[in-house]
Amino acid sequence: MSIPNKDLNIWEHSLPLRELCRRRALDLEPEMDCARQGAEILAPYLAGERKTVLDVGCGGGHFYNSLSRRGLNFDYFGLDYSPAMIEIARDVFKLRGQDPGAFMLEDVRDLHGFGCQIAVAVNTLSFIADFREPLQRLSDAGAELIVVRDNFGPETEIKWETDGFLDPGSNHLKGYWNRWSVGETREFLQSLGYDVSQAEDDHCRGRMELVVEKPYHWSWMIAKR
Repeated sequence: MSIPNKDLNIWEHSLPLRELCRRRALDLEPEMDCARQGAEILAPYLAGERKTVLDVGCGGGHFYNSLSRRGLNFDYFGLDYSPAMIEIARDVFKLRGQDPGAFMLEDVRDLHGFGCQIAVAVNTLSFIADFREPLQRLSDAGAELIVVRDNFGPETEIKWETDGFLDPGSNHLKGYWNRWSVGETREFLQSLGYDVSQAEDDHCRGRMELVVEKPYHWSWMIAKR
């Protein structure tokens, strides 16, 4: 497996999204509800001994800001398979005098030889062909805690569709817009040795949200071992 061809990767073809992600990384936009809730879920685990956090599908790295502003004790690493997003994240860290090497251009399904204690995947797994392989890689990386916000429902629905909101000339490109079965995801995590709990999403509170005109039902899954 490898990084998707830039010409075919939908995340490389939305200038407004890239500009928004840069502003978020620079902390020039209001904190996203999901980033706030994710940081609050992680906070009890980052109050004592310093731990390594891997942000899967990190985009421009804005989740670092949510952890940092709460005074938590962590070493942060971000991973994304979008070259444009990783470039934004590294540029922002350079501006702050921080190590841009904290950001890895990699598909989570290729993650090998990296260790973390905590992994968080916010709005990420629905854009991947199957949730199992990413979660397996995070388990193999030694994650004691995996926190996922995603499009969960009673049954799995696999969708390979156009985005419709990309730059001119790019709206023929397709990506995954999946919905994962709560039961299947929970059972898979349990098979990896995790105790699994769920949490309502503070932003949607059980309501459907349209993401580029596609229905999303956000909720959280928290897996600890």
